[in-house]
Amino acid sequence: MTLYGYLGTIIAAIIGYLIGSFSWSIFISKTLYKIDVREYHSKNAGATNTSRVLGKKWGFGIMFLDMLKVTITMFIAFGISCININGVNFGSTSYYIPAFFVLIGHSYPIYYKFKGGKTVSSFLGLLWMTNPYYFLIATVVWWTTIFIWKRVSVSSILAALFTGALCWIPQLSGIDIINFNGDLLQNSHVVWMNYLHYVNYHNYYDSLALINIVITLSAIFLIFKHHQNIVRLFKGTEKPYDFKGKSDLAAGNITTNNENNSVKKA
Repeated sequence: MTLYGYLGTIIAAIIGYLIGSFSWSIFISKTLYKIDVREYHSKNAGATNTSRVLGKKWGFGIMFLDMLKVTITMFIAFGISCININGVNFGSTSYYIPAFFVLIGHSYPIYYKFKGGKTVSSFLGLLWMTNPYYFLIATVVWWTTIFIWKRVSVSSILAALFTGALCWIPQLSGIDIINFNGDLLQNSHVVWMNYLHYVNYHNYYDSLALINIVITLSAIFLIFKHHQNIVRLFKGTEKPYDFKGKSDLAAGNITTNNENNSVKKA
């Protein structure tokens, strides 16, 4: 990575943090329903809590939008890497380091007093933009374990553990060795976002080692964000996710027609 590559990566990382800091769950709940999802249940600005408050459709919608934040950031990094003017070449800008900063922004958003989500959706976005195999593994693990234990936290933690460990199996990335310079990844369409480095003609590719370090750190960060859930799991007080239950909005537990929104006491 060149000096301009480091500069481009820093610029993209800052942009990634700012994009990650924007919370769709807070924006939608405040704009459409005049409430803040962080005031209910887990007090978390994520897809799961949104589904409990506003409904499962909104939960899936928020998950997709939070995944999209990673996509946008990585393509911005790609755009920066295409800059080559008068010897100023940002071609070695990393696509993956800025993606990690999306997760940081999502959890500690500068716009909302650093009170955000637990990065599960953004982590899925990172996996999808890196390797569809990783995304598939995480999805299968999540859905399998949610039906067994019915705890979203358990499923999210296990999905992160599996992908954080399995990403170090080189064959899952479409190559057969762990390499540290990225050259061999130019022929790997499985690590598909990395292949876009080919467009900038700088002969630079994020190495498999760097990509896996980003994924592993992201998995560790996700697990750390669930530390309160882990404590509740050991205490036996972690609540199961009710797939058949109505959201607070559907059940009429939230009043949204006045400025002092409230939850009806059961």
